[in-house]
Amino acid sequence: MPLKIGELARRAGLSVRALHHYDAIGLLSPAWRSEGGARLYGRDELIRLHRIEALKRFGYSLQEIKDSLDDPAVGREPLGILRRQIEALEAQAARIRRLGRQLQHLVDMVAAGHEAPSIDWLNALELMNMYQKHLDDQELDKLLASGPEQLTPTDPVWIGLIEELRQAMAQAQPTGSAAAQDLAWRWIRLVVRMTQDDPALADKLMQLQLGESRAQHITGVDGQLLDWIDEAFAHARCTLLARHLDPAQATEVRRRHLASVKRRAWPALVIELRALMAAGVAVEAAPVQALVGRWRQLFRDSFCGDDAALEARVLAALAQEPDLHLGLGMDEALLAYLNRAHMVGHQTLPVDGGPKPSALMVALQRAAHQLIDRPLVLEDPVALTILGEARLQTLQADLDRYRHPMALGMRSNVVVRSRLAADLWAQAAAGGTGQYVILGAGLDTSAYRLPDGPGRVFEVDLPATQQWKQAQLQAAGLAVPRSLRFVPVDFERVGLADGLAAAGFRAEEPALFSWLGVTMYLDEAAVIETLRFMAGCARGSTVLLEYATPLSDFTPMVRPAMEGLLARFAEQGEPWKSFFAPQDMAGLLGSLGFGSCRHWSPDDLNRRYLADRPDGLHIGATPSRLIVATVG
Repeated sequence: MPLKIGELARRAGLSVRALHHYDAIGLLSPAWRSEGGARLYGRDELIRLHRIEALKRFGYSLQEIKDSLDDPAVGREPLGILRRQIEALEAQAARIRRLGRQLQHLVDMVAAGHEAPSIDWLNALELMNMYQKHLDDQELDKLLASGPEQLTPTDPVWIGLIEELRQAMAQAQPTGSAAAQDLAWRWIRLVVRMTQDDPALADKLMQLQLGESRAQHITGVDGQLLDWIDEAFAHARCTLLARHLDPAQATEVRRRHLASVKRRAWPALVIELRALMAAGVAVEAAPVQALVGRWRQLFRDSFCGDDAALEARVLAALAQEPDLHLGLGMDEALLAYLNRAHMVGHQTLPVDGGPKPSALMVALQRAAHQLIDRPLVLEDPVALTILGEARLQTLQADLDRYRHPMALGMRSNVVVRSRLAADLWAQAAAGGTGQYVILGAGLDTSAYRLPDGPGRVFEVDLPATQQWKQAQLQAAGLAVPRSLRFVPVDFERVGLADGLAAAGFRAEEPALFSWLGVTMYLDEAAVIETLRFMAGCARGSTVLLEYATPLSDFTPMVRPAMEGLLARFAEQGEPWKSFFAPQDMAGLLGSLGFGSCRHWSPDDLNRRYLADRPDGLHIGATPSRLIVATVG
């Protein structure tokens, strides 16, 4: 029985107007008309209408429904349109969920309004609309995330800080004052929480504030406030840096840093670097190396210019003060990526045969010290001769490689530890000690610097290294001093006691042991066994020991650089195997029979050997430590 349009509308729960529209667009037309012109619908039209309504409930548009019902091909292969509709529904659901979170955020804000100052909810709704215009979905979710460490732009703490800033500006508070610097530290810490330390998100929020006059009116954050806080934070960073600088250096850093901050260049570089890392660009690729060049130039412009000593001090401060990295978005992964990029082209670990790369690297750094640094920490002319003519020419032709900050830091450590060993031997010899044992001697030149000195010197090293060294000495025309004994020993295979005894060492007489740059390449058991032998020597015997500290002891800002350095040693076939915390090493030495220990920290060594130098030699963050322990 045919249905008139009114009856069909009633049964379908639609309006007559809707059915008229369906007819007009060809979606659902009557089967026939009465003599009076009334629309009449049959069974097929009723079935089609049920399908139309079912598809509408799943979110299909009227045109999509018409295409599906009219095109036999679509009807036979519906997977494409079904999948597209699923994607559309999921996107719509995500938008709804996000809108729900935003509305819940407003609910929470309004509910807390009686306890703390809060933005008017209609203003907050305006801000939400601006955020959606400027931020992508991921950034918006990050900005409005909830949790104990998160902070949103409508949080009363943030709003209250903005008000304090505006009051400070109205009172003409100097940006260099302690109060302004305190406001700056609070600001940057809240920004880090709000953006989850994402510099790209922080930059977008800043651009929003600068570009949207309504945002400035609502939040009170405008260009003047951002300039004021940038300058105050620059002063705050300089105040922190000044703890590590002399007054003249602190003045120069403040002058440079205040000028550079106005360009806001650092965040832009970090954002670019993050993008390259996220895209998987190799650190040696041209875009990354170009950025590293810009990074280094900006660093010099911002802090030190061409002053190598000042550069070393600033780098050391950055390693020791995590707060100096606040607001830059430099997490551990990005720091590691940057460190690997910096190392490209500045590698000083040799790979051309001879002794182990680490031993040759130490020798090259001692030789470079003779050519570059003034005044000399370690006078060692033999360091140049022992390299051989070919290596010396290569070194002289590429001295700039050894002026790079990483090379400076490594050389500082090398020459200072050698100087400390030389001073301890001079002191021990003056006190009557007649035996000096250099474990892992490599290309050490102690015996050649004082060929007629008192006592006997025992150089202990791998047999192959000693054979190579003796060939180098012969080629250079250097006579082996009568006081020197070569002791071929592999610490993990041959007992040190037997090797030394065969060379004439007397365990019943005091000795000074120098064990530098070796223990980290040995298993812990071999380290302990060697120390046990030393502890069993005559009372008054002393060891100068270098050991590696666990990487977990370093701050997140320094750890990536240390990991990169150790990775390079591993690539050269010399992985580090043992690590000791300072308190654990002191405890171990005490348990073995050493009666007294003195730790030599980087600060101790800098004060004693590297104070007020103009050449940049300075021991900063280093993965190793020195300790002097005496038997009895």
